[in-house]
Amino acid sequence: MIKRKIKINPRAKREIDRYPLVSVYWLDICSDSSWQSLDGCKKAKLPVCVTKGHLLTQKGGITRIFGDYSLADEESGKIEEIGNTTIIPNSVIVEIKKISWQGYRISVLLQ
Repeated sequence: MIKRKIKINPRAKREIDRYPLVSVYWLDICSDSSWQSLDGCKKAKLPVCVTKGHLLTQKGGITRIFGDYSLADEESGKIEEIGNTTIIPNSVIVEIKKISWQGYRISVLLQ
């Protein structure tokens, strides 16, 4: 079902730059404990969910995403640890889109 496989960049100078920022669109299981007609249940649709983060891997039928990371070294971009991980079976993925920051102006606000 997965529409697009996105490549990891093993040649990136900074380790964090190897893992592209992506949006993963996937179908979720839907459960409803209320009473409804047979036709109502037959017409029900699966919700499409979106997970955003850095693409770690896409292999073995599984896509792995991480949202947070700590750096061991700022200059080299070496990753010490990752957090906020999501593991999604490829069979429920509708689409994966790479998020590009090119052309966007990013402002940093400090207090």
